[in-house]
Amino acid sequence: MKYSTVSGITIFCSLLSATVFADTTANFTLPSGVVVQIVEAAFDRTKFRVDGCSGRETFCQIEGRTPFGSDLDLPKTYVKNILVSFAGAKHLLDASDMYNAWGSRPLEYKGSIRYFGGKCSNSNNCQLRGVFSDASGSFVAEWQIVNGISTRTVLTSSNDVVHLFMEHIDPPEYE
Repeated sequence: MKYSTVSGITIFCSLLSATVFADTTANFTLPSGVVVQIVEAAFDRTKFRVDGCSGRETFCQIEGRTPFGSDLDLPKTYVKNILVSFAGAKHLLDASDMYNAWGSRPLEYKGSIRYFGGKCSNSNNCQLRGVFSDASGSFVAEWQIVNGISTRTVLTSSNDVVHLFMEHIDPPEYE
């Protein structure tokens, strides 16, 4: 079978774009035994409604909402999903509006910081927290899973809350 130069270039470019823009997945297990999977994908402006975000405007909105982690610039990645598993149960966490979130960072730098924490009291009741992005784009999120229903209770870039989560990544026990 003969391939033309154009077909060869097309195939090469297709393979290259699939490689360059492939989803990245971070998998880790928390000290509490909760297994976490974060899937990020390359941000493609044509698949989102974007207002501002060029770094020159004083605003940035994606799908009409504040994009956490982008710092007024167009993000490079977005979180497609976050899946947590414990004692045989799996739960999807709300990952909307989370950009440039994880990348290739490790779960923790020993003796310094852990970026994700939480625990489950049983398979359908959990509390989880994460510190995402970096520098001026840093933000945090917190989720509660109650009776199998996941709700994101915090999503903010407030410096006070980011520092609180960095110091206390595992949520306190509820009584």
